[in-house]
Amino acid sequence: MAFNQAQTRTVRVVVVSLALAAVIVLAVAVVGGGIFGAQSAATSGGSDAQASSDGSGSDGSSAPTSSSDEDETTMADVDAQYQDATDTLQAQYDADPENPSALLNLANGYFDWGAAARAYVEDDDDDAHVVDLFSQAISRYDDYLEKYGADSGSNKSVQVDRAIAIFYTGDVDTAVATLEDFVAKTDDFGPAWANLGMFYESENRTDDARAAYEKAITADSDNSYGVKDYAQARLDALDEQASGQTDNAGASDADAGAQTTN
Repeated sequence: MAFNQAQTRTVRVVVVSLALAAVIVLAVAVVGGGIFGAQSAATSGGSDAQASSDGSGSDGSSAPTSSSDEDETTMADVDAQYQDATDTLQAQYDADPENPSALLNLANGYFDWGAAARAYVEDDDDDAHVVDLFSQAISRYDDYLEKYGADSGSNKSVQVDRAIAIFYTGDVDTAVATLEDFVAKTDDFGPAWANLGMFYESENRTDDARAAYEKAITADSDNSYGVKDYAQARLDALDEQASGQTDNAGASDADAGAQTTN
């Protein structure tokens, strides 16, 4: 769920960020998923990551939707929908393996499938399935970066999406290290900072998260990716949490004092 220059996948980075927030709330270290899970609802009101900012799938078509009522959707429903879409993307890539867009669409297809599947995990097998889907996405992102990374205009978004996918596999340390390496070399890409901030939040590294969100606001000063608003919302939430903890501590001290006097 990362942002690319065309902004067709704004949801990937921002929604992923939002999803990560949800993961934080659930204390789920990453579903095979990163905190900014593409498909989790964020504490700030975000929703799971979608295939694109306009609801389109990785191939530009409408993203698969369930024919069942939302409450009745199962993992099997999600798999049936996304398997067809991914098979189509695979066929397009097989027909034109030198087309960078075909490979990137395939990688994004697996990412979106994993993001959608995260909402329907019920047991360890489902969790392993989600991890496998994100691993498939990572493999395609690696292929893309190896073949086209140096010259690709979407290189930044691909690297961020790859880090998010790693986070979703449950490898939080590698996801954090990946984005830390990225921002050390490229510090002007807001989505990277926003997702790094959420990664930090998932590990209760509040000060680091604040610093990352502030960097996200600076990098996306015109809110091109929606990162500025998102990062500010997370900073406000952290301030509110800190204020609540201070108030609670004060109340506890007052109670203790009253008990002492008694």
